[in-house]
Amino acid sequence: MKRQKPNKGEYNYPTYERKRVILWTVLYFGISIAVFALGWISTGTKENLLTIVAVLGLLPSSKSLVSVIMYLRIPTFSQPLYEELSQHIKTVKAIYSMYLTSYKKNFAVNCFAVRGANLIGFTEFDTCDTDACEKHIKDMLSQNALKGITVKIFRERQKFMDRTAQLEALEANGREDEILTLLCDISL
Repeated sequence: MKRQKPNKGEYNYPTYERKRVILWTVLYFGISIAVFALGWISTGTKENLLTIVAVLGLLPSSKSLVSVIMYLRIPTFSQPLYEELSQHIKTVKAIYSMYLTSYKKNFAVNCFAVRGANLIGFTEFDTCDTDACEKHIKDMLSQNALKGITVKIFRERQKFMDRTAQLEALEANGREDEILTLLCDISL
């Protein structure tokens, strides 16, 4: 049975993507090194066309290395916490293990839940500046014509769970998927 690739917003996506990006980066650098070695061995000198091809091959390799560095910066999200949150959230749309990037800071958020015009998040990480995260998300929502959305990021698990229980009682407005898609777009 073939394992299915996890999508952004699923708990195991960052771990899967980290492994995938590392593997591709090693492959890219390996190809460049092999092309360089082939040119050197076949001509007996480094000054040949294959050296140029190998150097040009370092461009996508280096770009991929930047992705590796970013994925290595993502902290490990707690699996027991994920299981607890996913069992608690019933009908509210939610995504997990998100690492949002901005120009100044990055934000690790365990879970986002949305219902109507209310977007809430929970982070277990003390390094996550919740105020800056809320501001960044509000800015991104307004830039994408999603105005009037209330954003709150919680550090206390119980407050987050209480708020998700309140969201269960609210009416959906049909913009939930659009909001969650935007969050996926602005995260690694």
